[in-house]
Amino acid sequence: PMSSPVKGFPEKFPVRDDDRRPLRYRTATLLSRITLLVIARRLRIEGEANVPAEGPLLLACNHTSNLDPAVMGSYFPHMLFYMAKRELYSPPALAWFLAGVNCIPVDRGGADRRAVVRALDVLRRGSRLLIFVEGTRSPDGAMRRAEVGIAFLARRSGAAVLPVAICHTDTRGSGPPRRLRRRDIVVRYGTPFTPDPGGRRDDRLIADEIAERIARLLPADRRGVYGVGAADPS
Repeated sequence: PMSSPVKGFPEKFPVRDDDRRPLRYRTATLLSRITLLVIARRLRIEGEANVPAEGPLLLACNHTSNLDPAVMGSYFPHMLFYMAKRELYSPPALAWFLAGVNCIPVDRGGADRRAVVRALDVLRRGSRLLIFVEGTRSPDGAMRRAEVGIAFLARRSGAAVLPVAICHTDTRGSGPPRRLRRRDIVVRYGTPFTPDPGGRRDDRLIADEIAERIARLLPADRRGVYGVGAADPS
């Protein structure tokens, strides 16, 4: 079904169509970098050479903290688009701001046709879309089973998928959040690939394949339901 419009979110999306970062995007990036300087000791990025120079591209990532979008948006070498739950877009002024940060509102209560159309349009433009494959934050830092939405978008768009693992943005096992500043946040990029939807493959299997590739980039205790038989990242 087509979701109802979000108050304050513009009909024209994206707000710029020249693949340049809007002012709101640059403002959010600056604020995010300042925040990360305060709470984290160091950000280590591994495998950045694996990031394709051109889109379209689906970045498939695990999700353990509200910091994850800030980390990706601030340090990914190209402009990103995001899908974020509809509840974040209130009041209307915040919806307006998030539109300028390239965030697409999505109703997680069911299939949201408006969000899907926007996401596919972003990919058809040759842009890069970040998806947290589990659909929500993991409560314990370990991977939960992926939602099938990432597979649907990959299959319909034909875009390459880039597995991404983020480690240590959460505070699991570290006591109060202030201790996060003594940790290294790690972003690890895997090898991009194009899922094969042919034969007997279906969205559930494709989503699991994508999630398994993310899990291989994580420490063993963070792989969750995708931990069996996975090898430690080199």
